[in-house]
Amino acid sequence: MAKFRLPQFTFIPQKSSNRPATRYAGSSLYRTEQPRQLPWRLIAGGVVGLAAVAILVMGVLSLGRTGLFRVSHVQVVGAKIVDAKAIEAAANLKSASLMNLKAEDAAKRVAALPGIAQARVHPDWPSGAVIDVSERQGWGYWQVLGTRAVIDSDGRVVDKARQPADNAPTIYQVGATQPLDPGAQVDRDTVALVTRLLTDGTFMRIGLTPSRFDFEKSRGLVIRLNNGPAAIFGDSHDYEFKVAAWVAMNSRIKTERMSANEIDLRFGKELVVR
Repeated sequence: MAKFRLPQFTFIPQKSSNRPATRYAGSSLYRTEQPRQLPWRLIAGGVVGLAAVAILVMGVLSLGRTGLFRVSHVQVVGAKIVDAKAIEAAANLKSASLMNLKAEDAAKRVAALPGIAQARVHPDWPSGAVIDVSERQGWGYWQVLGTRAVIDSDGRVVDKARQPADNAPTIYQVGATQPLDPGAQVDRDTVALVTRLLTDGTFMRIGLTPSRFDFEKSRGLVIRLNNGPAAIFGDSHDYEFKVAAWVAMNSRIKTERMSANEIDLRFGKELVVR
């Protein structure tokens, strides 16, 4: 009779898992999950924060309606030729609230006054305001038909400005038929050209001093010199070349003792000596 051995089975226990137990519903497999809880503490903190901000805003608005932060005094800085009271009146800041100070509008009103180039307005807490102005500065003079007008560095005729320096130049317009009105614009390039000639050492290189600056519409800037021929400079085009040619021609005239009344620099390498 044959003997049979039963097979031996080894039982291996499964590791425990933290996953939720698996349940069966019909033929579907699903897992149970814990319901999420609302972050009530965060919600409550947000509500309290919004309430605090609202109270703060209401408090600020209430202070703005009172006289606590309203302009009671105005300080004007930088005014020498323009009346400070006129500036203060144009700004119209008295009793204005510093919480809602329309500084740009006030600055525009001040800048529109004659003699004012720029204006800046800022609050001076807790109850003041400062108006800082830059006044127009006279550069020199432009003379037409015997009448000399003050102009600024942009060539604008100014009726109210700080006076030019004692040695400021005068440009004489030749052939004009009408006088200049305040606010008129003269030839800006000529003004810039005279400024450059007077500040870059050109007259030291030539060894002569200017006696007069003339402006003619047909010829541009004409520079008249003491003890030397006049130079018809024209405009600022090819400035460096014109200056170099002018210096060289003056040196040649002196060396060769040439007779010359004018040096025309307007035609590039084709210098004309008359």
